[in-house]
Amino acid sequence: MFSYWIRFALSLGLLRAAFPSQAQVTTPLHTFFQQNFDSTIVYQSSSVWNESASYLILAIHHSRLAFFTYRSPYRNILGHYFPGQLVQKFSKEEARFRATTPDTNRYLLPQPIASDSLRYSWQSLKPVLLWSVQSDEQARRVLGKCVVEDGEDVTLWFIDKKSIRSARFYAPVFFEACAGKDAGRQQAIRVTNTLQRLLRQGR
Repeated sequence: MFSYWIRFALSLGLLRAAFPSQAQVTTPLHTFFQQNFDSTIVYQSSSVWNESASYLILAIHHSRLAFFTYRSPYRNILGHYFPGQLVQKFSKEEARFRATTPDTNRYLLPQPIASDSLRYSWQSLKPVLLWSVQSDEQARRVLGKCVVEDGEDVTLWFIDKKSIRSARFYAPVFFEACAGKDAGRQQAIRVTNTLQRLLRQGR
């Protein structure tokens, strides 16, 4: 049975890598940021095991920067034992989260990050260059050479007043090491590392 799930994950991983430019779904949350902020960078993470919404968001409005999370508070505790019917309660709450369309609801939380840190992070990402990043096509061409069983599926959203666009990268760190250098993939890794570092600062 275990080997079956490994093969299943591998198949899904290869499928994701084969179609890195697949269109992503725009949600009311994306539309909100387009309407209320000047520019927004969204890092979306998922895997074959968990495709529920998980966003880290860095946005600017009139030179003021803000960092938000939109994530399930139960995502990392499923599968653990808790007494007193807590397992059932958490599972129910996680199902409710997955059924909720991302929007400005109780899951969207601003994080208390110092202004200087936000400004440094924004400038280091070079937003002018980010807006031209394209999905990873190189990963599709090296499937026979590079195989990963359950890589992270990264979607970057670039939102401004004119448009909402996305670029998709499957296991960018793995493919950067296996397939060779790629400018777009390097940008994806930089965004991932920068926003995850901000997340750690807010804890």
